[in-house]
Amino acid sequence: MRKVTAEERELFLAALAGRLPVKTMRAVAKAVAKKAAEDTPPEPKSASPKPAHRAGRRRATDEEVLQFLEAIGLRSKPAPTPVIIPPKLPPPKVSAKVSAKGQTGLDGNTKRKLEKGELAPAAKLDLHGLTEAAAHGTLMTFLAAAHRRGDRLVLVVTGKGEAGRGVLKTMVPRWLDEAPMAKLIAEKRWAHRRHGGDGALYVYLRKNTRT
Repeated sequence: MRKVTAEERELFLAALAGRLPVKTMRAVAKAVAKKAAEDTPPEPKSASPKPAHRAGRRRATDEEVLQFLEAIGLRSKPAPTPVIIPPKLPPPKVSAKVSAKGQTGLDGNTKRKLEKGELAPAAKLDLHGLTEAAAHGTLMTFLAAAHRRGDRLVLVVTGKGEAGRGVLKTMVPRWLDEAPMAKLIAEKRWAHRRHGGDGALYVYLRKNTRT
């Protein structure tokens, strides 16, 4: 900044007091401006003009947006997926009794006695003369009651029918393989001739553990 001279200060005060004509004031102003320009050193010129800076706009990524939302509380951080490691279980133990009898629950001695007709049925159901629907309901009730009592071997008479093709002779073995009867039965087979032969069925029930 250039220092104002005493002469310039006097002219300025005279102008403020109205003692100088307008033309003189304009001439003085031009002279002062010219003097100031001469006394001010020129600014060094750069080799290459710098371009005007313009603020740029970068688009935020999806990850940055999510981080911003989490920071201001508008989005909660996802809970980490728990890693569940199942416990190691010991291999199931196979009972020696079950292994020897197999899936039917009968041992060899019981099977031989059934084949020879040496076991006496604890109860008998005769389905002769019943319709298919009535026979199914009666059979289910009979087996459930026998199982509750703890009976093991029962006899179900189906009849041979004409030429050995009776409806009940065909359907009863199927019913015994279906729920809910199947879960009560350990073995079924055609009876020995002393108990009706192929017109009757031995039904060996599973042991009732509640009795």
